[in-house]
Amino acid sequence: MIDQNINQHHKHYLGWSPTFGPLQQGFTHGSMNFGSHPYAYRSNKDLRNQTVPADRYPKDALTDGAIDFIQKHHEQPFFLYVSEYFVHDPVHSRCEWLLDKYRDRLPADAPTVRTADGAMVETLDHLVGRVIGAIDDAGIADNTVVVLTSDNGGHPKYTSNAPLRGSKWNLYEGGIRVPLIVRWPAKVTAGITSSAVAHACDLLPTFCDIATAPLPTVPIDGVSLLPHLTGSTASIERSSPLVWHFPYYHPEKRFRRSPTSIGVADFATSQTRPHSAIRDGDWKLLNFYEDDHIEMFKVDTRESLAVGIR
Repeated sequence: MIDQNINQHHKHYLGWSPTFGPLQQGFTHGSMNFGSHPYAYRSNKDLRNQTVPADRYPKDALTDGAIDFIQKHHEQPFFLYVSEYFVHDPVHSRCEWLLDKYRDRLPADAPTVRTADGAMVETLDHLVGRVIGAIDDAGIADNTVVVLTSDNGGHPKYTSNAPLRGSKWNLYEGGIRVPLIVRWPAKVTAGITSSAVAHACDLLPTFCDIATAPLPTVPIDGVSLLPHLTGSTASIERSSPLVWHFPYYHPEKRFRRSPTSIGVADFATSQTRPHSAIRDGDWKLLNFYEDDHIEMFKVDTRESLAVGIR
């Protein structure tokens, strides 16, 4: 029998567990509103067909909530985590004017769904811009660090991760190398880039370093990126290599009908089998568990991993 209090989808898809949800992990406020993402269609089926007027974006309650929080007077520093659902599946846009825009930019034979993906990316850009605008309007830009990042590479059905090989669901660079964009006008120079290898586990020690707060007493995998945000070009010293693990088969349906090779910009959901990756410096090793074969690469890190923006 499944304990509904620890189910990852409590009562509905992506519903928060009352036992292990965000509000039980240290957050004092939270909302699981899906905003204007197609996930919201589940509770309002008519929403899908409500076209947004030209040059307008859909109302987004999730982003509105974040802006409302920023606009409040805060006696103490705050941490705000805004997990936008764009551009995750399902891919759909109610902005016909954006669909027309990207339809004209894509090759004539491109699948229609790719126009919706482009529209969703631009909608995300708009929502992030609204949050940054609220920070500026509140007069706290110089004292606020904004970090924009993602959990994995793009979906191969909708987008290309070229020149990187692979995509979401595998551990080649196209699957795990993602943007890390930082805005902190008082400290981070706009336009600087870094080729240092960063990881999501580095965010906690970075935030603690910025806030001059002690690290938790539990073991920490990451390291502070603060020196690199403020201009250091030295290599990041880690006590252990970085490790990624993908322990199952994908796609979950029609696996045997999917392409067996993982390519570059092939717009195909290929077979991905259980494997892990470990990286130490410029060297990266992948181990595939079915036949225990390994692949080793010297990874080019010249593509920027961090960017300062205005």
